[in-house]
Amino acid sequence: MKRNIFLYLMIGFTTTLIVMVIFSLLSFQRMNSMIRYSNQVEHTYKVIGSLKSLSDLISGAETSMRGFIITRDSGYIVPMDSVRREYNQNLQELGQLVSDNPRQQNRLAMIRSTLQLRLQLLESVESSIENDSSYTSILQRVAKGRDLMASFHENLDLMEAEEAGLLDQRFQQKERFQKLTSRTFLTAVAIVGIIFLAFFILLVKAILDRFRFQQELQEQLLSLKQSNDELSQLAFASSHDLQEPVRKIRTFTDRLRIRQKEKLDEEGKMILDRIDASGKRLQGMLEDISTYMNLLEWKEAAFVVSVRKLWEEVMAAEQERINETGAIITIGEMPDLEVHPSMVKKMFRALLDNALTYCKQGIAPVIKITHKELNVSDIGVKGLPTLQKQYHAITIEDNGIGFENDFKEKVFQLFRRLHTQEERSGKGIGLAICQRVMANHNGVIDAHAVVNRGAAFTMYFPKS
Repeated sequence: MKRNIFLYLMIGFTTTLIVMVIFSLLSFQRMNSMIRYSNQVEHTYKVIGSLKSLSDLISGAETSMRGFIITRDSGYIVPMDSVRREYNQNLQELGQLVSDNPRQQNRLAMIRSTLQLRLQLLESVESSIENDSSYTSILQRVAKGRDLMASFHENLDLMEAEEAGLLDQRFQQKERFQKLTSRTFLTAVAIVGIIFLAFFILLVKAILDRFRFQQELQEQLLSLKQSNDELSQLAFASSHDLQEPVRKIRTFTDRLRIRQKEKLDEEGKMILDRIDASGKRLQGMLEDISTYMNLLEWKEAAFVVSVRKLWEEVMAAEQERINETGAIITIGEMPDLEVHPSMVKKMFRALLDNALTYCKQGIAPVIKITHKELNVSDIGVKGLPTLQKQYHAITIEDNGIGFENDFKEKVFQLFRRLHTQEERSGKGIGLAICQRVMANHNGVIDAHAVVNRGAAFTMYFPKS
């Protein structure tokens, strides 16, 4: 369920991000186009303004010269100096503004040459008037000036007409891209909103499914807890309440053997022996069940101990049996581990008992106990937590009868035996206890064996 929610979130986020990037690029492109056309509109307004300023400037100069011709008052031609300065600045500004338009540059060049001739003509008229030249000569210059001004206005009108056309075209383009930009933005918002809504609905559905799944899981957990409690009660009854009947069976068997010894024949004695042996075995199995149940609710604190010391204590407890079998046991370098000592000693004792029990007939057991530090990548064992990177591997290896590796998972199951009671003694719970002990230490135990060559059991303790 968590994977589904995560998948929905990733798909929604990725899709939304792609859509946002696409529409952001489109909006950026159209925004740039709108800004470009806005700059062009502003540029056209500047050109038109400069043309109007030039026209006003020349018209003012013409008016001043007419006043001077009519009145011969030199006060009318005083502004001509400023006209010359502003005229050059105006033409220079216009030249820069129309530098990207060859047609306008040609027209401006004609206007510049026309105005130069016109200003020269105005200066000659001024000189003629000051020198009292003939009226006819002055009129000829005035008529020629009129022709130059007509050419000037013609080119000026052409420039203004073209700029007006450009202004209309660029303004339309600006309006178009301005609308497209807003539409693109609104479309992007709408699409992103729809995608978010769709994936929000999917997410809500996934959360509701998860909630239902959690409810079902909770119900199953409650049912499992109830079953576990019932099994715990049954196990407690098996390991405690049933002990008393078994002890009584053995007690009365012993009493019957002692008191009726003379009256029993060989068959009767054999039957009593078998009853006692079965009772003893049942009593041992009940004790092992009790041990296993205690491991499920272990409350002993863990602390750092020497693993070698634990092995030596187990060997001391089993010294009589070691001497009987003639077993040779070697212990390599062992680490100090943070463990539950009593629990681990039970496991070591079960493994040592297993090695001594399944030895070859007539051959002394050779048992080696070794230690290695391994990375998780070097361990090919099922159920090993991959979050822990390093492990202590403690191996007990023997030269016994071994078993088929196909059965290595079965040997850790409760009361699963590979040999009959007549072939080998044992209760079939020792290795299950070992597996439980390792689970309580967040580790695992693994087995490897070869028939008639021995078995090896490796315990993987997480390295703290």
